Amino acid sequence: HLLTPESAVDIQARLGSDIAMAFDECPAFPATEDQACSSMELSLRWAARSRRAHDVLQDKRAPAALFGIVQGGVYPHLRRRSAGGLKAIGFDGYAIGGLAVGESARERTEMLACTVDELPSGCPRYLMGVGKPEDILEAVAHGIDMFDCVIPTRNARTGFLYTRAGLIRIRNSRYKDDPRPLDAGCGCYACQHYSRAYLRHLDQCGEILGARLNTIHNLYYYQQLMRGLRNAIAEDRLQSFTEDFYATRSSNGV
Repeated sequence: HLLTPESAVDIQARLGSDIAMAFDECPAFPATEDQACSSMELSLRWAARSRRAHDVLQDKRAPAALFGIVQGGVYPHLRRRSAGGLKAIGFDGYAIGGLAVGESARERTEMLACTVDELPSGCPRYLMGVGKPEDILEAVAHGIDMFDCVIPTRNARTGFLYTRAGLIRIRNSRYKDDPRPLDAGCGCYACQHYSRAYLRHLDQCGEILGARLNTIHNLYYYQQLMRGLRNAIAEDRLQSFTEDFYATRSSNGV
């Protein structure tokens, strides 16, 4: 059956979602301005239908928040139009979609800057599909509250592990006889019980335990990063937190 804004909202309600997303279209990158505009306008029409369908369901099922999704490619005026249209419809939170799909870091930062200013400051702002630790820090500095990304788990399965000192590629031969944990200051199960050499051995053997331990570590790292960011914001020291983050990564070897 063809998926519609109404059926998409209904599926999320049946799943018991606490946060439901409006139905949208994410155009392929690169997209011309005309393509991005047509797609953005379609997403706005779908957003209005999603809002109406969601409101009807709220009378029948447990309440949930509904987020609209800003689109518009890498064109600032389209991003602003999309944000304005979503605000006019009214949502519980606002997501920024269509980024981290191939555009440069500069383009992504520019789209964030021009979009966040258009969104209500009192509502959650969610950047979809991002990302690497440094991407998260930059987005938080621009006013983003929420993220989702496959990077921690996908990279764990392929041997890319995040530490405070930087990225470890556990498949490199330099870790063959390395008795150290991934990060001596990390409290995760993998770092408390296993060495870099053993994690590399598991990866080389294709042993599923390696993927599990790597995933545990990366998720723990991300949780600690987000906890640190929340505390830094609450204590009004986000800038110093960011400076310390980059200083630690640049001054320590991995």
